[in-house]
Amino acid sequence: MKIFKFPFLSSREVIKIRKGTFVVLLIIALAAALLSYYLYFSAGKKAIKQIPVSCQPSWHHTAIYLIKEKGWDVKILGVNITLTVFPSGPPQMEAFGAGQHVIAYVGATPPLPLLAKGMDAKIVAVANTEGSSIIAVPEFQYTGPSSLEGKTIMTYPPGSIQYTVLMKWLTDNGVNVSKVNVKSGGPAEILEALRAKAVDLGFAPDPTPYNAVVNGYGKIVISSKDMVPGHPCCVVLMRGDFIRENKEVAVKFLALHIIAEEYISDPRNKEEVVSLLVKYLGISREVAENFPGTTNFQTDPRNKNWLNGMDLLCDELYKLGITKDSNGNPVRLAPKDIVDSALYGEALKLVPQIKKELGLP
Repeated sequence: MKIFKFPFLSSREVIKIRKGTFVVLLIIALAAALLSYYLYFSAGKKAIKQIPVSCQPSWHHTAIYLIKEKGWDVKILGVNITLTVFPSGPPQMEAFGAGQHVIAYVGATPPLPLLAKGMDAKIVAVANTEGSSIIAVPEFQYTGPSSLEGKTIMTYPPGSIQYTVLMKWLTDNGVNVSKVNVKSGGPAEILEALRAKAVDLGFAPDPTPYNAVVNGYGKIVISSKDMVPGHPCCVVLMRGDFIRENKEVAVKFLALHIIAEEYISDPRNKEEVVSLLVKYLGISREVAENFPGTTNFQTDPRNKNWLNGMDLLCDELYKLGITKDSNGNPVRLAPKDIVDSALYGEALKLVPQIKKELGLP
């Protein structure tokens, strides 16, 4: 092998150059390897430009309105939350299943049919329990569950919390549900039907019952806390791919949810919350003043009573034939199939620091 010689350099100087060149090349190679490593893993991650979240026009979802109104999303998450509002859970879950949103504030039952078919998502927190009421037109004589026989009631579609609670309550009280005419509609349709007396009763979440009373469309005859005491209502649902690809953001979002629920539950903040509801729900201050109504705000998906309630709802949807696998076979889900409480535990650890960043006590 022929070695090129530098006629103007000594052998010792040539060796020094070779050693120096090797060091430079080694540094370049290491830098190139590190760059490739970074680019490879960065390419595998989706950059978050915004977080699409869906919810409903109910004060059950006040937490997400507060997070958005106060700009906590940008301050803590570093990205903007975009909100899409749906009239009820079933149509909301159609959009969620199609990937239009990565987080949903939704009733605990609407996700179950999709989860039974294998949808990659989990319930990661509770938003509230109870919080719905049956409203009757003023002249209706309510004497108990049996007084609904032969009457027409409008509530949220099959698969919703309200429909599920209504069916369970009627059945548990010996009412033949085939003798009750149940129509489907969202809050606006329920209010209009009561106003026009096109139905005898409506069953809806807060604040719709108070809206009906304030406007003279009806009277509250029973609340869901007396129909199925302690029943789960709304939850925070997250897509699995969002959690896996953006774990830190997912945990911080959940911490904000916990903080927001604590904030809205503090009586000292009621006037602020009332103004928030007037803005986001388009209701009158007179209606908003009824907050929180029969809504019980809580967040912990590890709560045993809540988990027992979820098991009850899973059983009810199974009996109604609503949860089926992709082949159409009935599926009896259990809380362990649909709830991931690990993320909640991680979020709790962040709450003190994030509250400090937000200037909260």
